[in-house]
Amino acid sequence: MSTFRTLRPLIVDATQCDGSEKTFTGADGRIASKGDWIVKGENGETYIVDNSFFQRTFTALQTYNSHLNNEEGRHYGC
Repeated sequence: MSTFRTLRPLIVDATQCDGSEKTFTGADGRIASKGDWIVKGENGETYIVDNSFFQRTFTALQTYNSHLNNEEGRHYGC
């Protein structure tokens, strides 16, 4: 098995559960526990992610987006 890292940011919607919550991830329903995150991906897919993995992996958009709001905009070396 090989390990890969994405090179582009993945923008998702995420909500942290206050209690047990049933959500549909694909064809089946799963139970998210208190503290878990329900993550909806770019293509509408839904995942349940535990809090420790979520904290290590995701950054709030306001933090990520702060460097994009400058006057220069996005430049990729062109």
